[in-house]
Parts: sequence; structure tokens; C-alpha cells
Amino acid sequence: MITTNHPLYEALRDIQEFKLRLVEYFKDKDVFPIKNKVELAEALPCGISLPCGEIEAAELVKLLTDNDFPIKDPEDLAMKLANKCPIKQ
Repeated sequence: MITTNHPLYEALRDIQEFKLRLVEYFKDKDVFPIKNKVELAEALPCGISLPCGEIEAAELVKLLTDNDFPIKDPEDLAMKLANKCPIKQ
């Protein structure tokens, strides 16, 4: 395992963990392509915490734009939501 004292290390590690959890959750779901925010909000799991830092995935959906859709697959979803995760220094 690589460790570092870089101030962004923990934030980037949290974002990577978030992406992995999203891909794992959605890998066997038949919801793709997701065409808009409403479909995405309906596809996100209720009762399962999927935080990126201190923000839940459902909150990150609000930050997506029409240009982020359609979402093709779990990896595409993970990248687009992770790009909206705030990074604290």
C-alpha cells in the first residue's frame, strides 16, 4: 500500500472508495442507460449510505447537468458523481 503525507491523500482516497462502492452496487443492476436526474435518483439505493466525503450520492445528483446524461454504465456513473465530490484541503 502506498501512503503519503500529501494534504489531499485522504480526500482522494475517500473519492476512490466512493467510486468502488458505486460500481459494486450497480454492477448487476439493470438500470442503464440512465437518461436524467429523476431516473438516477430512483436508481440510487435507499437506506444505504454512499457518501463522498460528507456529501451523500443523492446530494451529488443535484450537481449533475443535462450534459452528464445519459449515464451508460456503473463506471460512467461513478466517474460523473465522483467528479462532483468536494475536495477539502
